[in-house]
Amino acid sequence: MNKNVAIGIAVVVALAVVGWWYWAMMMPQETKDVLSPSESVNGVAAPNEQAAFELSGTWQSKDDARFVRAFSADGTVVDSYEGDDTATIRGSWNFVENPAEEQPTLPVVKDARVIKIQFAEEVMYFAITELSENDLSMIYLFGNGSLEFTRVN
Repeated sequence: MNKNVAIGIAVVVALAVVGWWYWAMMMPQETKDVLSPSESVNGVAAPNEQAAFELSGTWQSKDDARFVRAFSADGTVVDSYEGDDTATIRGSWNFVENPAEEQPTLPVVKDARVIKIQFAEEVMYFAITELSENDLSMIYLFGNGSLEFTRVN
């Protein structure tokens, strides 16, 4: 075998190993600010109540300002798209306490809270990777990528 080919293969394998290690090490870091099921927030409220309170509000997509998702503390959710009244859909949402018990089985996102959004036509699962006063990031567990929002109300 040509010496240059062997060196090239070794470099590709080394890069793959380093890439895998980096990804595995960074995943918990990205989700560390998300409330886990057993945490309390400043000792004031139960985790689900506090997280539901923090999630409640109207969130505008950072990728498409016309898309808005509104969560209510009572468990209702409304998706709307400015300029298209037929795109408004209403449903319900809740935290998934044990993702392993859901059907279908959910992928694991370490330390992330998982929410279930149920519309008449479909059920979607999201891992919340960031939840602050003004920002919300969610990974769609059975689709592509993530959704990034800014609080508007």
